[in-house]
Amino acid sequence: MSRLHPCALSRFSGQVNEAGDPYVYPGTSILRNRLGITDAVFLDKQERSLVLRARRDIPRGSFDLSHLRAIHRHLFQDVYDWAGELRTVEISKGNQQFQFRKYILTGMADVHGRLVRSRFLEGLSSARFAEQASVIVGDINYIHPFREGNGRTQLQYLKQLAQGAGHSLDLRYIPASRWIEASISSHSADYGPRAAAIATALKPAQ
Repeated sequence: MSRLHPCALSRFSGQVNEAGDPYVYPGTSILRNRLGITDAVFLDKQERSLVLRARRDIPRGSFDLSHLRAIHRHLFQDVYDWAGELRTVEISKGNQQFQFRKYILTGMADVHGRLVRSRFLEGLSSARFAEQASVIVGDINYIHPFREGNGRTQLQYLKQLAQGAGHSLDLRYIPASRWIEASISSHSADYGPRAAAIATALKPAQ
């Protein structure tokens, strides 16, 4: 896992917890895509390339669900027809169940409300920002609004949150393997590994 670039974090697709997955080609685990690719390795390569190019001009917003959806749409619009749309299936990874889809709206409203009350984490030291941002991103990961691409969307959201709070976040310093491990830990409300990963990539904004 450690050989993967951070932008490829969510290539570890969630498992659909119901009969049939409308997002994949019948009889396969390959996501339906706008490129018509039915080879998993080739799709992975092409998707990564397109998402890397799309990381310019990421949409800004108020860190609510609409903002998160806009980021996802921007990153994946050339790959999936459902870019920016909320998932319509229940998903899990391993033995970890993500938020039931009927609670996605209320879950993100709670996250946004906490950010508003905390003034979007402004005025915090790097260490404190990392601690509090790890909870926010960890909870967004649990909500998992999209069928695919959640990890990469969260990282761009986090980068903008850091910038707004007076910090610079260099995503190159967050290895894919470490972020995946942090996601697993935060699923059990252990946000320490994610806070540590964020802290290593932070520096005060110039």
